[in-house]
Amino acid sequence: MHRLSLALVLGLAACGSFKDTFTSRRDSAAEAGALKLSSDTLARILAGPRGLRLTKDAASFVTNLWVDYALFAQASTSGKLPSDSASAAKALWPEVAELRTQHWHDSLVARRPQPGGTAVDSVYNGNEIRVFQHILIGAPQDAKPEVKAAARKKADATLVKIRKGADFGQLASQLSDDPGSKVDQGFLPPSPKGRFVPSFDSAGWKLNPGETSGIVESPFGFHIIKRPSAEAVQGRLAAFLGQQDAGKADSAYMESLGKTNNLEIAKSAPADMKAALQNPEASKGSGKRLASFKGGELTVGEYLRWVRALPPQYNAQLKQANDSVLGQFAKVLSLNLLLLRQADSAKVQISGPEWQGLYGRFTGTLDSLQMDMGLAGDSAKKADPGRALNQYFDRLVSGQVRLRPMPGALGTLLREQSRYRINDPGVTHGLELALAQQQKSDSGAAGGTRAPGPGLKPAPGGPPVPGPAPSTPPAGKAPGTDSAGKNATGEQK
Repeated sequence: MHRLSLALVLGLAACGSFKDTFTSRRDSAAEAGALKLSSDTLARILAGPRGLRLTKDAASFVTNLWVDYALFAQASTSGKLPSDSASAAKALWPEVAELRTQHWHDSLVARRPQPGGTAVDSVYNGNEIRVFQHILIGAPQDAKPEVKAAARKKADATLVKIRKGADFGQLASQLSDDPGSKVDQGFLPPSPKGRFVPSFDSAGWKLNPGETSGIVESPFGFHIIKRPSAEAVQGRLAAFLGQQDAGKADSAYMESLGKTNNLEIAKSAPADMKAALQNPEASKGSGKRLASFKGGELTVGEYLRWVRALPPQYNAQLKQANDSVLGQFAKVLSLNLLLLRQADSAKVQISGPEWQGLYGRFTGTLDSLQMDMGLAGDSAKKADPGRALNQYFDRLVSGQVRLRPMPGALGTLLREQSRYRINDPGVTHGLELALAQQQKSDSGAAGGTRAPGPGLKPAPGGPPVPGPAPSTPPAGKAPGTDSAGKNATGEQK
């Protein structure tokens, strides 16, 4: 057994017994200003929401959430909430940075040559891409025979009108059961062969320019398909080619930007990024280099600054990312910094109306959050921030209110202006207590299923890192799609 050093023994003796010190640390999960989060309270918050998966990441998320809202409550009651324009600019730096890089990108795109008529004609007359219009008279595959017969009769009548010269687009707008294309006169986006269900795809690809099909049956019902003339789709094909060319040009530009500035990702970057995510509080001021480029570098501290500006679930996704993805993410962040530097050189700024919009949303969110916490108006000065915070979390846990995220990087700004501390042993102890509470609750429920509650839930969305997004259940299917996420022609959305 290893012996304790004399210095450690003396230090522990000054603080009390080793057991007392260890217990004290485990009983406190976090402090923020004058408020404290005990491990017991953290456990109660974690064990409350139904459907919340109790993991170390979830415990860290809730603890950091508590710190931000504790600082927010105290700033509100003391009249020190950073709501002025200068403070808002600091809190909204991610949104401002995105707008500025977008403006710089738009200026680059404006200088690029647009696809000419020859290129559009070549695509239209080729065999790779088609633009179709269609009218769908819906009849599900499992519809009763009389329902299918009625749909077929309506489709036949519609085709007769088209053969007599009726405007295809007008009929599509009036009669089609595909809501996605109905709003655009039945037009479908330019698509390659094989994009639609086989019966639709086969019939459409046989059409000559300007020709209309007969009745085409698919699992969605009965279609009438038209291949519009070259003149009718010239603008759509030009926009399609422009998007394709823009994607290639953007990739080439970003690669050139990295090479021109001698961008180099440090070999230790993935390991350093993982370590920083495991202990962000200790690493937030780190100047350790992840990437270098001409006249600058990406440090661990800057990396964490960007990560904190992202929705919280991305933190967990980055922790699970492999070295290749993390290295690519470091490259993307470095290129973003280079783009911002170019925007600086070109003196690119956001417009007055854009800033007013951002600032208006910022102050509006502050007002709404203060309202949710009972800290709105003059009554905030008399309110007890600890009590308001506890009541707010009680309502979150019970599902009476939904979590209202803070605008921009306000949480980071509040932390920079106030004292706070997160105690990892206390967070771990809170998680252990919550797991014990949940196990006891589940065993007493006689096998009942706990339905997810509407309170503490991370925002939906894919990762901000290169590579495929994790599969997540959609909030709802898109308009004009079936249960598999396909539209009314079988095209995967």
